[in-house]
Amino acid sequence: MKRWIRRSFRNQIFLTLLLVTLLPLLFCNVLMMQMQVVRSEVSLAREARSQLSALDEALDSLLLSFEEITGDLCESTAVRSVLRQKNADSRVLYQLLFRVTDDEREYARFDIYDSEGLCLYTTDATVPTGALSTGWDILYAASQAEGLVFRSGDGNLALTAARAVRSYDGSILGYLTASMTSENFDLLFQNLYAAASDIILMDPFWWPIYHSQPAQAENVTESLRRQFLAGEELTGAGGDYYYYASSHPESGMALILQQPMTFTSTVVHTIYAVSLLMGLLCLLLCLWCAWLLSRRLFRPIRQLDEAMGEVQKGNYNVHLDTSREDEFGRLVGSFNHMTDEYRMNLSRSVARQKELNDTQLRMLQAQLNPHFLYNTLDTMKWLGVAHHVPQIAELASDLAIILRAGISGDEIITLEQELELIDRYLAIQSIRFEDRFTCEIDIPEEFQSCLIPKMVLQPLVENAIIHGVADKNDGYIKLWAEAKDGDLFLSVSDNGCGIPPGQLADLNRRPEKDPSSRGSHLGLFNVNSIIRLHFGEPYGLSIQSRPGEGCCATLRLPIQRRRDENA
Repeated sequence: MKRWIRRSFRNQIFLTLLLVTLLPLLFCNVLMMQMQVVRSEVSLAREARSQLSALDEALDSLLLSFEEITGDLCESTAVRSVLRQKNADSRVLYQLLFRVTDDEREYARFDIYDSEGLCLYTTDATVPTGALSTGWDILYAASQAEGLVFRSGDGNLALTAARAVRSYDGSILGYLTASMTSENFDLLFQNLYAAASDIILMDPFWWPIYHSQPAQAENVTESLRRQFLAGEELTGAGGDYYYYASSHPESGMALILQQPMTFTSTVVHTIYAVSLLMGLLCLLLCLWCAWLLSRRLFRPIRQLDEAMGEVQKGNYNVHLDTSREDEFGRLVGSFNHMTDEYRMNLSRSVARQKELNDTQLRMLQAQLNPHFLYNTLDTMKWLGVAHHVPQIAELASDLAIILRAGISGDEIITLEQELELIDRYLAIQSIRFEDRFTCEIDIPEEFQSCLIPKMVLQPLVENAIIHGVADKNDGYIKLWAEAKDGDLFLSVSDNGCGIPPGQLADLNRRPEKDPSSRGSHLGLFNVNSIIRLHFGEPYGLSIQSRPGEGCCATLRLPIQRRRDENA
């Protein structure tokens, strides 16, 4: 039994948790009660949001209807004519007013006022007596706005919306109003929320417009307004209700759903107090168990944490010793293996980068060998002295471009850019060898955008010229490209003297660490090394040759293009 426990950290955790959970099981009824409270709150919140969404939809629909009705009436020629003349046929206007407001008269009363604030027409049974002031309140606000304005009503009115009727020159002809009472809101919101809930509608300044329980309106709305202005959570006056609010940006009003709590604050506080007490007891028990297991568990965790901190700082020589046989022992072993792999990978990466840098340096040195520079400059000199021709500028320009490409920082370029360098190199060598050879370049357009290491074709062309056709009067070199099995093959062939079999086998062998063994073919060795370092062992340089019939050097590279071209 003791060995079974020591071999597995999981078994140790199991026994510890078993002891820790014995005591909480005695109080599961309290925990279940707490879960019930949370579940009830979630259910009430979901139900309240659904009800509030339906109420918002009904209110938005009504306000939109107000907007459309007042907009149509403001644009009506009949309304403008009546308000301008003030003695026109009222029957025609009443017919228009009742027809436009047919669907909404159930929820609101619509009135038409003249420019002095006197009510001329209404959908109510009686025309309101007395004039409304146009210097303040709702009519003044309407005269200063382009659309509808809203105000909480006075007396029996719960909400009033007003809009100014303007002539073509912008002067005020009159006003259109839509007024709602509490009874209208009762009718609008009926069957859209639970009977136990209440509805509160606030104006843009959070003064009450409507409350489904008028007797509670004063205390509740005052508390909500104070909490809103203070930026506090809406809890009302008593704290035994949930409040869910939604705003209506166009009108500035806020709709609030007041929902009673399933559990009152006193009950919830009692439940939480008991739960907290049980939690403290369980915490003490856990601390006691943790103290017992600390000698067994905490020490290796701390050692592993410290070792990982050293690794994060870059110290990969950290090694942990352990005699444990459980998961901690295996974890320590995995950590040691990981640090060993990191050290090896770091060493390989440094060695690989150094080899790549050395190879690139040798490649650059081979490309800029003194013989090539001397012969080119010598040719330029004697051509300028003997013939007085502008070829010197052309040679200098081609040489400068090749030198600039050789020392540029871009390691990978497009095949099109590489071919431009080849053209410059061939132009120089054609003048040097007095056009004793021709070079044909057959590269399809589809391969021009492929990415290759910089200046890997120039050594192949140089080898074909120097070791192939330099001593011939009818030398022929061909450079072409083709795709096979998803890879790009670039070939350079010549009709020169070929390569002896022994030297050909040596050139086709895997690159050696010591490049001095390559002799005069150092450029080919560098090309092969660079391609293998960039793309791996399957890629590189291969050479075929028959003595007296010429030579063909082929580069195998993966087909790669820039990301924006692959997209």
